Amino acid sequence: MSTLLISGGTILTSDDENSVIENGYVLVDGNIIVEVGSGQPMASNCDEVIDASGSLVCPGFINAHTHLCMIFGRSLGSDRSLLHWLSDSQLPLMRALETEDYALSMELGAIENIKAGNTTICEVFVSPHYADGVDEVSIASLDRTGIRSIFFRCSNDESFLDEAFLETRHNIIKRSERLIRHWKNNARTRVGIGPLVPWGASADAFEDAVQLSQENNVIMHLHTAETPEYNDLVRQRTGKSNVEMLADVGVLGDRTMLNHCVHLSDHDIGLIAETGSHVIHDPTSNMLLAAGVAPISKLRSAGINIGLACDGPSCNNTQDMIQVMKDAALLQKVVTLQPDALIAKDVFAMATRGGARAIGMGSSLGSIQTGFLADLILIDTQVPHLTPMHDPMATLVYSARGSDVQTVIIDGRIVMQDRHITTVDETEILVKARERAVRARQCAGL
Repeated sequence: MSTLLISGGTILTSDDENSVIENGYVLVDGNIIVEVGSGQPMASNCDEVIDASGSLVCPGFINAHTHLCMIFGRSLGSDRSLLHWLSDSQLPLMRALETEDYALSMELGAIENIKAGNTTICEVFVSPHYADGVDEVSIASLDRTGIRSIFFRCSNDESFLDEAFLETRHNIIKRSERLIRHWKNNARTRVGIGPLVPWGASADAFEDAVQLSQENNVIMHLHTAETPEYNDLVRQRTGKSNVEMLADVGVLGDRTMLNHCVHLSDHDIGLIAETGSHVIHDPTSNMLLAAGVAPISKLRSAGINIGLACDGPSCNNTQDMIQVMKDAALLQKVVTLQPDALIAKDVFAMATRGGARAIGMGSSLGSIQTGFLADLILIDTQVPHLTPMHDPMATLVYSARGSDVQTVIIDGRIVMQDRHITTVDETEILVKARERAVRARQCAGL
């Protein structure tokens, strides 16, 4: 295996003590971090050396919820509420996409995430074209980019805003099992499952998901209490809140990621805490769609693990996790009127260790320490908006941008160097994406 030395930077470790190491180094052997320290390592002969002087060295961010499958809809239907945004623009466009468009969406979205320093993504995938092998083509395209991912195959069996996106329980199980089986030996690209929206899946479909999760050791990902309408629709069908319904069908637990969790009662929060379920916070998309503000302070006080996410590029409009960290911190400050409601080091932990714990990799990902996977990013601080840098953590969260990320290493492999993607042809993908997006929009009549 090859060795890689990163030296001379300021390391934000995201370890249990939130250690910051000045003039630090990280030594990587294969895909594992084998040494972290200050100054110079004992080893002198490395296959590759990266000079990180003037850079922050961080764990790669974990974008714990996105919809790259919807990237062609970026900026369509702006300034509308969630359900209107979906029904008026996004779903008609997705119906007009062809299988090759979904594959291209994965590549375009992975490039955008890598260039923002997101080394792991949770792709919550939905399509009306399952019979055309769109799952297999899309996950293979995602894998080809070199990004670390969990590809959540999500669907509904009873109702949705568009019947073209519905599947039978039989097909959901059969196609999910086939995808899980095919990718079970790939450590970097994994498969997850979950009903797409809580008010569109039968209790039987939720129970199917629990069984698939347990039998195949895969995790579940669920949109939860995103808007008041979500809760209303669930209550009309079940007589319970969204979280109460999930508890009733047995899906809560430490293998379950609950995304959004904006409109929660104290009882809901108690159920999430008791079951060890994970919450994923999407502050930027919640603001853009006027969904509301998640009760992050209450969730943290209850001891609930929280990850951070951009949400999709069509409902956030970017995949910039640094911007999302800032949005998360500022949003909690302004709604609580407490400047320390969510501080820089805590939101950074949500974007790294919190996301890693949520995907079941808390002991191997999301931190720069010995024995962890080598998913690392270098952020150039030699720019006006990061000068001076009195506090590296505050500088990252409140001043930096995704475009400041210069180098990205995933699983020990350099996938971006000096902002050049090394795994796929970025220029070719951008050209194709522009052409195919125009075609799809014309076909959809948008």
